[in-house]
Formats: sequence, C-alpha cells, structure tokens
Amino acid sequence: MLSALKSEIEFLDSQFHKNIAIIPIKTPINYKIDLLSLKKGFELGLVEVKECEHSQVNTIIVSNKSVTPLLLVDGEEIIGGDQNRIMNATVVIAGESEMKIPVNCTEHGRWGYKHEFRQSDYILNSQTRFAKAHARGKRDVQGEVWRSIDNLEMLHNYSSPTQAMSESYENKKADLNEIADSFEICKGQTGVVVIVDGEVKGFEIFSSPQIYSEYHEKILKSYLIDTDINEDIFTVNIDTARELIEKACESEFGEIAHTGLERSYEFKNPEGVGSLYSFEDELIHISYITGEDATDILINEDPVSDGVDFSI
Repeated sequence: MLSALKSEIEFLDSQFHKNIAIIPIKTPINYKIDLLSLKKGFELGLVEVKECEHSQVNTIIVSNKSVTPLLLVDGEEIIGGDQNRIMNATVVIAGESEMKIPVNCTEHGRWGYKHEFRQSDYILNSQTRFAKAHARGKRDVQGEVWRSIDNLEMLHNYSSPTQAMSESYENKKADLNEIADSFEICKGQTGVVVIVDGEVKGFEIFSSPQIYSEYHEKILKSYLIDTDINEDIFTVNIDTARELIEKACESEFGEIAHTGLERSYEFKNPEGVGSLYSFEDELIHISYITGEDATDILINEDPVSDGVDFSI
C-alpha cells in the first residue's frame, strides 16, 4: 500500500497565491472501492445524523440508508443538533446500517437543540487537528479542541456567541473564498501538499479524485484560516515535498481502535503527525500535518509497521 504510494505518486504543477502554494497530487485510482461521502449522502437523503437518546457530547448516531459503505472523514464537521461536532476519526459505515460514532464538539457555548444535523462547509482547522493528535493519550482531547478553537478566535480578534468553529470560518469567509478559488482542481487529482512561506505544512490523499474533489476546498481553508496571508514570494521545491511524503510513509505506525469497517493507524516523525485509514486492504485516506513538539505525541506502544502488509 505505502510502497505503491511512494513509487507511483505524481506531483503536478505547483499553484501559487500570495504566500501560499499547493502541489496537486495524483495517485493510482482504486476502482475496487466504492464509497459514499457524507456530502452526497445528505444530498441524496441517504444519511441521517442524530443525537443519542440521551445526548452525549462525544457520541452521535449515523444511519447509512444506502447499500454503499459511507465514508466519514476525520475532522469534517456537521452543524445542528445540540452542538456542532467533528468526526474524531475517519470511519467507514457498512451499507444499510446504523452506528454510534465518536465525535468532538466544535461549539463550546451551546447545549440545546438548534435544527437537524446537516453538512458543514468546513473541516477542523489544521492547527486544531494537530492539537487533537497531540492530546491523544496524554490529556483531554475535547478540552484541547475547545482551547484550540479559542486560540483561533484570538488569532482573528473575533468572538463567536457560542464559541463555534464554523463562525470563525464564516467571519473570514470572503478572504478564504478568494484564496481558495485561486487553486484549481486538476484532472485526476487525489490529494494536495500545502505550503506556506516556503514551508510544507501538510498533505492529504484520498482513494479517488471524486472523493478528493468533495474535500478540496475544505482542506485548503483549514490551512488558510491558520495562516498570516501576505505578499511574500517563494519558490517550491518538489523534491522537498516528495521527501516529506516518503518520510511520512516510513514513519512508526501504530494501529489504533477503529469504529467501522476501516482499519486505523497513526504515525509520527520529528516533523509532524498523521493518520492512515484503509478499507479492504486499500488506502482510503492519509493525512499528515507538520508542527512543533511532534515527537512528544504518543503512538500505540505496540507499533504495527512491521506486522501489517503495507505493500499491497
């Protein structure tokens, strides 16, 4: 799996806007995997998300009425219910089934029904995703998510009435849309490397161009909202991006508990932390974010990088 990713990944022409650059990625398309995204599921009326019978901050119920497995992506947000939430991990739910899903709250100041859950236009911002990974195994993840969202508000000198992450995005919507719209999706693109001021901030890869296209704008905005946008110009070294991905693939992997049909792994190296999810022995989602103190992040003490066949 990872050996194929390293050897067959294709870096397309870099795109620039102010001090931001992206490198579109193409990987071999896996035609064996057919997954329904949450966005499509909502649009087609094939997905229902609701609170538990006795509402819980960190658990919701998702019903997949389609015969196709449903893909929920780590960090993607749903709004409504008693509080806005984000998926705590990437999960694959079997067709025609219902499942309790672990989530984190992204709206600290509300606990009361607003409206039925619906798809948000946003995913968890990159710095909060890093903070969430950093907290896992060491301290309260939910508390760390709330603290990071507070930091996001302070960064933009903005205060949401309910401390809702989505409101911070809405506050910067015009600026974020202008920049995100300047980066085009390429034919066959399955992922992206994001670079700020010449420094690689992370990458994201999905199993197919269709799935990636539904997250392209959200992924870019998750980095943009954490960035000081300026007019600085820099050059992009493709080899640096390639080396970062190769190092990520060679990291220490630890298998972690999974919720649905997927298998879940986390990994780290001195530059950052990431997660990898597979379904039917095929890669469906890998993400990696750079940041300070990455070596302090706890990984399963029984790493499985040698025990799982990543060469498929």
